Amino acid sequence: MQHCPSCGHERDLTAMRCPECGSFYSKVIELIEQEAAAEEQASLKGRWRRVIGAADKRHALAEEYRQFKAGLTLTAKFTLWVIVAFVFALVVTVL
Repeated sequence: MQHCPSCGHERDLTAMRCPECGSFYSKVIELIEQEAAAEEQASLKGRWRRVIGAADKRHALAEEYRQFKAGLTLTAKFTLWVIVAFVFALVVTVL
């Protein structure tokens, strides 16, 4: 048995929280932080931060576009194509 880093209470190795003080054990906190970092990297905000913070913005934007395109399914690509074609048809009829 090990002890809780916060209160020193003996803990079970399978538990995620201390039954005495309710604090999370460090491994769980590390996993939550890793999950949050991965979510930030995958979000639009994280993508823009990488592009803006890059020395070569053009190359960084092209790389983000490639990653975005690689993550799309065939159905999503077709849907985007239909939307672009529809908007193009509307613009052409107005002009």
